[in-house]
Amino acid sequence: MADYHYITRQGVIVPDTADLLGAVEADFRAAFGQDIDLSPETPQGALVTMETENRDAMVRNNAELANQINPDIAGGIFLDAIWALMGGSRFAATRSYLSNVEFGGVPDTVIPQGAQAESVTGARFETISTLIIGKDGKTTGDMRAVLFGTIECKAGHLERVASSILGWETVTNPTHAVVGREAESDISARQRRKQTLAKNTVSVGEAITSSLYELEGVNSLSFRENYAPQIITIDGIKLLPHSVYVCVEGGDREEIARALLRTKTIGAAYNGKEVVTVTERVSGQEYEIRFDRPMEKITFCRVTVRKSTMDAQSIIPAAIERWVRGELEGDSGLVVGREVSPFEISAAVSAVEPRLFITKVELSLDGQSWLIGTIPIKLNEVARLHRGSVQVVMV
Repeated sequence: MADYHYITRQGVIVPDTADLLGAVEADFRAAFGQDIDLSPETPQGALVTMETENRDAMVRNNAELANQINPDIAGGIFLDAIWALMGGSRFAATRSYLSNVEFGGVPDTVIPQGAQAESVTGARFETISTLIIGKDGKTTGDMRAVLFGTIECKAGHLERVASSILGWETVTNPTHAVVGREAESDISARQRRKQTLAKNTVSVGEAITSSLYELEGVNSLSFRENYAPQIITIDGIKLLPHSVYVCVEGGDREEIARALLRTKTIGAAYNGKEVVTVTERVSGQEYEIRFDRPMEKITFCRVTVRKSTMDAQSIIPAAIERWVRGELEGDSGLVVGREVSPFEISAAVSAVEPRLFITKVELSLDGQSWLIGTIPIKLNEVARLHRGSVQVVMV
């Protein structure tokens, strides 16, 4: 392998394994003679196979490493480094939070910061600050999950004191936890990098969408612009003269308003039902910023699949859930304004598990009337297809 000729002007080449096998056999014959028996069942044949596998692994490793310079392929710390050149970074994992947790016990008992309680599912939460039980034997405070990620805790499920603190006897949560998130995956990070390429610019459509996708909690959005001097209707949305329209799913409304004020063209008007007043820092002038929130359109799905040895009842709902969230390579999922297609759902399931034979995918808006066709979604709507709304029929 002294002559490594798999890096060319066109990029890194991964050769066929058959070509590598031929090269290894040629090396063996050059060293031991042309009449050497290299059949796979012979000792020397086994050595040829091992050397071929080693070379193949090295070539593929080199190709993968070389391709980390491409942000559309890179992952891990390589993607983080390339993205950092533009001032971007992936969203880190966050914890789940419980607010107004009720603590009970002996009056004047001190519950230190970091004291833990456990839910019925075994999830542990810790106090954020030091608490003191009042004269009535009660106090309230906030807690956060010990571990990062999507740690759930429904109301009333936090019930066991997990720390040995004398005087602290009871704990309960009156509200559901605000669920945290996992660290942004490579697939999501690569997609968001593309969506924020124009975040350092202003006054163009891509600058507006880039600044919004950069905000914490923004999952998807739709954008339209009316550059005409009169009111017109675009994709069913009535827009004021010389105005912009955005419909944003997720994110803090104050941050969205500030991003719109910073990036839209000076003098352009806004559209939408959400109204936020923002003070411009330089002039002190107040602006009334408008945008929309998408209306949810609940969707049901029924997948008919051929019987097999695989657990289709678990695989298919999980695959569709990944597709909905945009966790499949090259697909953004059910974003604002995207129609729901049974053909795309079938393709998503096949991408996750190609051994399943999908015969039919049906959609419904009420779980009763089913159709084999696309469900249209308006520009100010977002489809919701929950895992529990997926039915699997075996035939």
